[in-house]
Amino acid sequence: MEVTRQSPAGLRRRIGIELGILAVLTPLFLYYAPHEPGLYAALALAFFAIVAINVRNTHEYVWASHALDRSAGLRRSARMMTLLTLPPAAGFFAWCLWSGHTVSYLNLTLAFCLYVPWALLQQAIFQLYLLGRLRVMIPGASAPVLAVLNGTLYGLVHLPNPGLALLTVIAGSIWSYAYLRDRKLLPIALSHALLGSTFYYFVDARDLLAELVTRLAFN
Repeated sequence: MEVTRQSPAGLRRRIGIELGILAVLTPLFLYYAPHEPGLYAALALAFFAIVAINVRNTHEYVWASHALDRSAGLRRSARMMTLLTLPPAAGFFAWCLWSGHTVSYLNLTLAFCLYVPWALLQQAIFQLYLLGRLRVMIPGASAPVLAVLNGTLYGLVHLPNPGLALLTVIAGSIWSYAYLRDRKLLPIALSHALLGSTFYYFVDARDLLAELVTRLAFN
């Protein structure tokens, strides 16, 4: 069966409408989501459903040109994520020791396991969906420029915490560059889950698992 290809102008027009709708809805999301964690999760899941519904078109029209062997891309992405994830995670641990935070390592491990699918969902939204559309809308932009732009957008959804927003701009830019190069979500999601869980437990002194259990118990 022959696939009907969209013209570049038609594809950009459709994606421009999608991004325009997102631009209108994002300020509302940023205002209400910090006060309603359930709303944050619900909107993320709803958006992921949109990504999943459009995944075939996204692969065919947005990410069509990529010739790297799949196994080679996975190995390269895994190496890059390992080298760029372990040092900051170790730094978070050193901060924890210096600060004297008490950490439940069992809860940290369980929180990391729960964090992986959540990180995979977020990375699918920002890399597979959003980064691909930015790539179509700005065809002349280099990979580093697209990565920083996407990373900045990723950092904005972590407001109003400025420190966390800055860290996620940096991490999001690196993850975006890795996805542009290798097209692999899982190594990026594992990096995201490890950095996120160790940041909250070691630096922010928050027990994510205990918070989740408490929230569920009172709802």
